[in-house]
Amino acid sequence: MNFALPIVLFALAAAPEPAADPAGASIVRAAVEAEKSAGAAIGVSVLHLESGRHIAHRGGDTFQMASVFKVPVAIAVLDAVEKGTLRLDQDVEIRQSDRREIGPIDDDWKPGMRATVEHMVDVMLVYSDNTAADKLIEMLGGPAAVERALTARGLTGIRVSLDEKGMGAAMKKDLAAFERGAQNGASPDAMARTLARLFRGELLPRLRTDFILDAMRRCATGGKRLRAGLPKGTEVRDKTGTVRSCSNDVGIVTLPDGKHLVVVVFVRGGAEAALRDAAIASVARAAWEAFAPAR
Repeated sequence: MNFALPIVLFALAAAPEPAADPAGASIVRAAVEAEKSAGAAIGVSVLHLESGRHIAHRGGDTFQMASVFKVPVAIAVLDAVEKGTLRLDQDVEIRQSDRREIGPIDDDWKPGMRATVEHMVDVMLVYSDNTAADKLIEMLGGPAAVERALTARGLTGIRVSLDEKGMGAAMKKDLAAFERGAQNGASPDAMARTLARLFRGELLPRLRTDFILDAMRRCATGGKRLRAGLPKGTEVRDKTGTVRSCSNDVGIVTLPDGKHLVVVVFVRGGAEAALRDAAIASVARAAWEAFAPAR
């Protein structure tokens, strides 16, 4: 008689359940509670860079990036600079047709003025400027060129098929599909991997990497999102995105012990922008409390 199978089954049944991850549970719980309070779908991906620990809620789902797509654009531009097809000191004329009326500093763009690639990347990341973003995309050869640059670096799960002008047209055509991320969509996990590889210097040489990270450190549009959930004075390098019912913030947070946490929060739905902002802040707070070492 063969007793091996019953013994194996007994051993498996008797084996203890894997220990629950309190940090992961607290972050997921914060995301679920934020979904209820905001009346929205929330995608979260949190990655501790030094240990590799990863927690996600809807991490593989597709969300609309909105202006978060400007991080991939910046990566593509600095890649082109590194290859010599663009220069940071290269300046171009801003034509009337280049000007995007929606943007935090749209009044600064005067037809006939000239701007360098360096300046445009900086204001695109710091102020989320749309005129700069579309001009840079044009100089690269269009949205498809941005996606090709990402693919060449092994970055998947991020789709860049529209510039800012194209986004406006897509929203008029099918707002629901646009907000779901049918175009310019990304998953939280894909964005977290992108930020992790950027920070580690795996996508660009250190000098080019630091150029992007310094601009993200000075981000002027995220005061009510990730940063609002973190202790005052915390070093954060982030990029926001906002369009219709979509509010996002993605960033790299420096912990008190000098280690780093990638936090990606995409929010879709809900009638109140303030509640979407608060949802992002609450997830950031939970991530900080889960990973910041006790003092």
